[in-house]
Amino acid sequence: MSWVYVASAAYCLTALFLMSMTFLEGAQARASWNLYRFAGLLVCLFWPVLVLYLMFKMVFKRSVAEQ
Repeated sequence: MSWVYVASAAYCLTALFLMSMTFLEGAQARASWNLYRFAGLLVCLFWPVLVLYLMFKMVFKRSVAEQ
């Protein structure tokens, strides 16, 4: 099994978890299906990328500051 498969599976599971939590939050609030609710679900697909970006930024900033 390649690391790409593992990374893809982790990304998909994380995005699916975030989307389900957002969906359940809207269902619990009995929110109507408007543009903001759809946008919230769509943004859940990009959260894992943002977290990875911030982690890499912190690692590289720390390694540059140590030199």
